[in-house]
Amino acid sequence: MSRKHVLFIIMATIWGLTWIAIKTGVEAVPPFFFASVRLLIAGSVLLLLARTTGVATSIDGFRGRILLAGVLVNTVTYGMIFWGMQYVPSGLSSVVNLALIPVGLFTIGLAAKEETYSTRKAAAIALGVSGLMVLFVPKLSFDGNRLALLGMVALVVGTLAYCCGSILSRPLLRQLPPLVLSGWLGLVGSAGLAILAFLFEPIDRATFDAFLAPRVVASSLFLAFGGSIIAFTIYLRLLRDWGPARAGLYAFVSPIIAVILGVLVFGEPFGTYEIAGSFILLSAAALTMR
Repeated sequence: MSRKHVLFIIMATIWGLTWIAIKTGVEAVPPFFFASVRLLIAGSVLLLLARTTGVATSIDGFRGRILLAGVLVNTVTYGMIFWGMQYVPSGLSSVVNLALIPVGLFTIGLAAKEETYSTRKAAAIALGVSGLMVLFVPKLSFDGNRLALLGMVALVVGTLAYCCGSILSRPLLRQLPPLVLSGWLGLVGSAGLAILAFLFEPIDRATFDAFLAPRVVASSLFLAFGGSIIAFTIYLRLLRDWGPARAGLYAFVSPIIAVILGVLVFGEPFGTYEIAGSFILLSAAALTMR
């Protein structure tokens, strides 16, 4: 197993755990505020790490593209996902997001000429989406809840924005180190989310008191350091080296982490659908990563 495959496993595992942390946060504090703090911590730490290791953090000549990519991959993505998860269960949220990511990356990557078509990639994506459906279709239920439907729409919009931002970021990785790009994208995303929080959310002492609850602080730090700093930096590196479709295959592995965690921590069932779906997802990842 190569170093890149190890990094892929680390990334997929972390992102399989982030959904519980997000749900914990948005149940306690407004979603735009929570997402903004997460990205502010992550972006600041990444740029500080770059400076302390002697990596130049200047983005002269790339500001416009970074601004657009940051708004797409962080402000719109996390704004929509965090808002939607107020009304959609974390397991279902992960299905919508992760099922769309590989398809979105592959198709948008083709349109942007950042991805090359191959039958194996197309087959792996089809197999992976099939596995996600087998794994989670029994869990899908809206019960006529209009807010749940709006939450689903928000998740779809956020996921497609993430795919567009990822494709837009790839040419920047030929000019900027992943650490620096991750940091600036995080700060841009945080600023955009802070504006949304100021405009649409009640930000008062009660909000800060709720945020300082131990479980919310722990969730925010895990999302910032695990999800944004470690996993996203790995993702950008794999995006540069592997291309959008292959790097996006964590979407076929992370749901399995969520299922296992649900069994061990919450006592969720692991029956025929879960076994079959997990096998199909792993087969899809293996097919493309050969």
